[in-house]
Amino acid sequence: MRTGPTAVHDPQEIMRLRKANKKRRRSPLRHRLEHALFRFAAGALGRLPRGSAAALGRGAARLFLSLAKSRRRVLLSNLAHAFPEKSKAEIAAVARASVENFGGALMDFLEASRLPREELLSRVVWSGEERLAAARARGKGVLLLTAHFGSWEIGVLAIGLLGEPIAGILRPLDNPFLEAELAGRRTRFGNRPIPKKEALREAVKAMRRNESVAILVDQNVVGSEAVFVPFFGRLAATTPSLALLQLRTGAAVVPFFTWPLSKGRYRIGFEPPILAEEFPAEAARSDRVRRATARYTQVTEEAIRKEPAAWLWIHNRWRTRPPGYDR
Repeated sequence: MRTGPTAVHDPQEIMRLRKANKKRRRSPLRHRLEHALFRFAAGALGRLPRGSAAALGRGAARLFLSLAKSRRRVLLSNLAHAFPEKSKAEIAAVARASVENFGGALMDFLEASRLPREELLSRVVWSGEERLAAARARGKGVLLLTAHFGSWEIGVLAIGLLGEPIAGILRPLDNPFLEAELAGRRTRFGNRPIPKKEALREAVKAMRRNESVAILVDQNVVGSEAVFVPFFGRLAATTPSLALLQLRTGAAVVPFFTWPLSKGRYRIGFEPPILAEEFPAEAARSDRVRRATARYTQVTEEAIRKEPAAWLWIHNRWRTRPPGYDR
């Protein structure tokens, strides 16, 4: 079930994939130490006044960026390519704000994921929620499209309280102890994860039960899994999973983004739904998947352009390149 370039023939790409696989083999001792550090930090953060944890997260993110030179290069390069009209000073300002927002959003989620239902909901405001209700009323399930934007974790957690719990397609963390810790926070109000390896089968089952499934499509994937579509003027290796699900089930795709406000509060905004009818069945399946994926990516780019500092620019989004394409 592959779309676009489906095989990796470049020896350098093969070696990169092999090295990446080796890096993922981490020792159990490291896993336990990371988990212990997380539990200690989370416990300490729970004793801080509201707002202090987010400020600490922003400071920690700045420190990380000053030490992680390779990530800083990716961050600045991504922004320079995406916004060639901006000066170096403007790029640096967006880069700093992006990293700070990520650190603050992480702390906001760790704090919000422990709160009672009513207090969590008091920290979000809604816009366009009638669009989600209309999509649910179609009876085909709903595919929720989002991105690593603002506090996406709070967004998914809160939407699960807006009528019914949702399922999220996720890649498990390399550390199983941290994965279990995070899963407990994500599922405490009834949301459930769908592991990436089981995504298509389990998501189709959820659609048949008229459930809602959330998926992020704004991260790089390996060439063997990718469909290449424009994103900020460059072709980006993007998962075809969402398109395959929509074309198979006929469910509406409802984009939503979790916009940062202030003092740990967020606006969860639902965009107009994208319907499967926009991608006519007369076209070849591969072309429909490509067009649908390009449409999702376009909506994501439009949101990021409105508030660039809210997106996770430190991710190497354009790492995988299509054959013969050097931009």
